[in-house]
Amino acid sequence: MRNIKRWSKEENQRLKSLYFNKKFSILKICKILSRTPASVNQKLSSKFKRNRSLSKIKIPCKITPALARVHAHVCGDGNLFQRREKDSYGYMALYKPNSYRFRFGIQYTNFNQRLINEFTGDSKSTFGLKPYFRDNRVTVKSRDVWRLMKELGAGKSREWFISPRIMKVSREIKKNWIKAFFDDEACFNANGAIRVRFVNRKGITQLKKMLNEFVPSHITPKNDYYPDHSVYLNINKRDAGKYFSKIGSLRYQNKIN
Repeated sequence: MRNIKRWSKEENQRLKSLYFNKKFSILKICKILSRTPASVNQKLSSKFKRNRSLSKIKIPCKITPALARVHAHVCGDGNLFQRREKDSYGYMALYKPNSYRFRFGIQYTNFNQRLINEFTGDSKSTFGLKPYFRDNRVTVKSRDVWRLMKELGAGKSREWFISPRIMKVSREIKKNWIKAFFDDEACFNANGAIRVRFVNRKGITQLKKMLNEFVPSHITPKNDYYPDHSVYLNINKRDAGKYFSKIGSLRYQNKIN
């Protein structure tokens, strides 16, 4: 009969600490405790809850300034993603080498650290998730977040729109949406004019409607596209000061004063 080494009370406590507090992988814990993966996995399944205490996803019912900024950034320099990834989590990958799963989420790429920090903080406070940062890109993996952003209008460059839920909110929330989007997409010219170039006339028309509550703006060309199908949303030099005083900019803070 095989002699099975029993788990002591001290080993149980140490296992719990390593897995839930230190959050080591099962293979790492096996080396520390000199136990086999099967033994550790069985103990975790029978003695403790197998899953770690994951962050609970919060999906807000109301549009907040932070949620508006996240949505604007996804429409600007961000994107939605859904992709097939190899499932290599934990020691079970040794037994299921060809296992895959679909992942959903949002990403935001920018070289301006202030904007990266804003998106990271807004995502964490709004959804209760810890974003991943790598190579100037912030990633939030969640099907629920992906679904919410899609419902609010986020999508590809030619397809995104601003949901009526955002179009009907307070001026303060609209201001935050505009500021985040302009910080991503607007060209603040040296001569003082401001303009946004985009290939989505429907989205830009909605943006113009919100923007005109704060500062006059106009779209060029009026009735057609440029050869690359782009349009421009323009704020004249004489009205640029109103933009910075009424809406502001995180990217160009020096222009506000």
